[in-house]
Amino acid sequence: MHTLSLEEICQGVFLFTIDNHSKNKLNASMRHVVAIFQTCLMLVGLPCLANQSYLPPNLPLSNPTYQVAENIPQAEPLTGDNIPLAEPITSQGESIPLAQPLPDSTPTIPGIPNFSMPFFSQALVPQNETRVAILGYHDFSSTKPATEMRIPTSHFRAQMQALKNSGIAVISMKDFLEWKNGEKKLPAQCVLITIDDGWLSVYTDAFPVLAEMNFPFTIFPYTQFMTGRGTAMGINQYKDMINYGVTVGSHSVSHLYPKSWRTAKRQGPEALDKLIQKEIGDSRTILSNHFPNISINTYCYPGGFVLPEMTEKLEALGYEAAFTVIPKKVTKDTDRWQIHRYMVYGKDPKTFNRAVTFNESGAAPSLPTQPQRAGHQPAINNPPPLQAVQPLANSTSPDMTPIIAISMAKETDFDPSSLMMRISGFGKVQAQYDEQNKNFAWKSNRPLVTNPVTVQVRWKTLSSGTWRSASWQFNTKETTSTLVPKNIVK
Repeated sequence: MHTLSLEEICQGVFLFTIDNHSKNKLNASMRHVVAIFQTCLMLVGLPCLANQSYLPPNLPLSNPTYQVAENIPQAEPLTGDNIPLAEPITSQGESIPLAQPLPDSTPTIPGIPNFSMPFFSQALVPQNETRVAILGYHDFSSTKPATEMRIPTSHFRAQMQALKNSGIAVISMKDFLEWKNGEKKLPAQCVLITIDDGWLSVYTDAFPVLAEMNFPFTIFPYTQFMTGRGTAMGINQYKDMINYGVTVGSHSVSHLYPKSWRTAKRQGPEALDKLIQKEIGDSRTILSNHFPNISINTYCYPGGFVLPEMTEKLEALGYEAAFTVIPKKVTKDTDRWQIHRYMVYGKDPKTFNRAVTFNESGAAPSLPTQPQRAGHQPAINNPPPLQAVQPLANSTSPDMTPIIAISMAKETDFDPSSLMMRISGFGKVQAQYDEQNKNFAWKSNRPLVTNPVTVQVRWKTLSSGTWRSASWQFNTKETTSTLVPKNIVK
């Protein structure tokens, strides 16, 4: 009995219909046809050669000229007695798992019911209009329970996904320092991510999430904990992350408790200076030796404990900035040696909510990517502040030098001397507070020539010393010429 190859059978059935125009389509489908024929032949018991073949893989959709059925590359044959079939999906008493949500869907933040972030603009603004929320983390776990210092990895991922979906600018330490030094502009709202101590879970849990989101971040390890043993990261793991772009700062040598610092201070200036050099100075030297290709120029106070003697020596020891644990937004004017951070603890996930809320409504003004001249009035529809303001939020003022004011009548717990007003194109302005009318107001001495105009007012509460703010936008309408040069005869 003559044994037929699968290729001979397929060619005998199909090749008489092939022309150059249809060859491309047949190439794409013949692989499926061959598989079907093989199955049929096996069922009826027709023997096939062991060396069965496929037609070539998909080719680009073009119309080349070539001879049909000649020099066709042979792919690897199917092997085995049976073609594996997918397991059927059944629904008898079994729930079929749902697909993961689309990337632009709003994740649920564990521990924060119904929380969602607005969409933030990444338009650059004057340096004194930027506010940065610095997030601080410690340890992570997908199996161990949450503690003050340990956050569930799933919670951390949800928080990072919320940042990603909101479009907020997650900046690097380099971006942050250049902004503080007056060398760079940033968007109005930014986030900086920091992680303290150097737990192994930074590498195993947090780093994969942050790399997936393409977020830069900074690690503050204390050098005695960089052993690579137990729950501590080792030098090679730091180097892996540095190659990705992670920044490293100092968190001291041994993470001393405040008691040790107070004891040294009681012993006198010489003892305190020696301890500062050992913990703050030597830690930078150790890190620089481990990682010679990066700059170690930031310091993080262990436990947020700060002494004036520390801040006085930081610059001489080679640092450019130092970070605390005081939960406030960072502005251009924030003391570079006591920079605020929101520490996101495992048992208080709402800290994340407070950190990424930039005004009372939880929304930040969506600034246009390019400011427009006053004759152009872009549509704005941002949530208005709770306070009465002038000009009205989202309105158009016919006056190009309007009085800009906010009523503080509803605010009973604030320090009038702390009131500050910032206006796009002007920065911080000398607004005046009227105690009798409870209005905080300023009038421009020159036309507002870009639209929309963004106003931000901040104040400090008397009871807790925390900062609050209100923001709104409006347009101006150019009705007449604002300047006639003196040498022009009207």
